[in-house]
Amino acid sequence: MNSRKHYNVFCHICPVHCARRVTVENGRVVEVERDTESGYPSEWCTYVKAKIIKEVCSHPDRLRYPQKRIGTKGEGKWARISWEEALGTIADKLGEYKAKFGPESVALCLGEPKGLEFAFAQRFASVFGTPNVATPGAY
Repeated sequence: MNSRKHYNVFCHICPVHCARRVTVENGRVVEVERDTESGYPSEWCTYVKAKIIKEVCSHPDRLRYPQKRIGTKGEGKWARISWEEALGTIADKLGEYKAKFGPESVALCLGEPKGLEFAFAQRFASVFGTPNVATPGAY
């Protein structure tokens, strides 16, 4: 059964968040175009990154679930794990580092935070106890 649906979304590739109309068919993005009816900006989103959204969403090498290394580093051996295990492992490791080296030993480095990403990172850092949050704009 062919299932074709249209969604009005915002592009999150850059901070402008241009309005897009995405067509999904059988669970895959098949078309991305400007949303000219929403009233939100869409004309700026014409650069190359916006043109590869389909590939970003459906590339065969895209990670879609957490993985854990099962071999030695460099072997390229990975196993799928649950989100619960992944988040638990991260929480345990962060707790170990905090106890052993102090909260200031952890730094959050964000590429180009968009929307609420920076606020969430700052909040996490505050609760964890580290002042170390870095972005390209911080330099």
